[in-house]
Amino acid sequence: MIHIGDLHYYERTAAEIGRCQYVLLEGVSWRLGNKRRPLWDLVAKNLGLAAQEKALTIPPSATRVNIDMKRPEFRELLFGLPIHYIVLFVFLRRGLWLLTLPPAFRKKAIRYGLLRRACKDSHENDTPLKRLLVRSRDQRIVENLKTFYQQYGQTDETKYVAIIFGAGHMTAISRALGDLGFEVGTRRWVELLRVPTNLR
Repeated sequence: MIHIGDLHYYERTAAEIGRCQYVLLEGVSWRLGNKRRPLWDLVAKNLGLAAQEKALTIPPSATRVNIDMKRPEFRELLFGLPIHYIVLFVFLRRGLWLLTLPPAFRKKAIRYGLLRRACKDSHENDTPLKRLLVRSRDQRIVENLKTFYQQYGQTDETKYVAIIFGAGHMTAISRALGDLGFEVGTRRWVELLRVPTNLR
């Protein structure tokens, strides 16, 4: 999952969640310490797009709730993977920095290397890394979502809650919301970005 898109998309998203009392977010860090470093900002910048971490404004009146997998569990599962996956994570930001360093090489390298590989990987069978990043996290996210509902949702008072996650997690989240008795209402689509046809 690469959380980048057109700046207008994040502005529209911020407007949509302006009335929410709670915003349920993803965010798991394998690093030591509490400081989170942006990851995809370099890719977004060199594609003329915006990174979600920087562009999406959460209303200050809303209570942020991270319902993702906790760091200790993620680290334990990560360091149980084959070594090449661990190396990928440890050096990912450094690799992105090197990839985006030569100006003449940036856009082509990102589009035809990183993005095309991401499209290809999304259609391949599960890998240990994909199971960790999607399926294992989905399990914890759904559990935490149901816990949140039990604590705050069982009331006659109307409360608006935004759930902001990458598309890869939305199937599990939608299924969980259905299990809790929620039904699909209106749908409004805002374009995230355009993928060149030769990368699809």
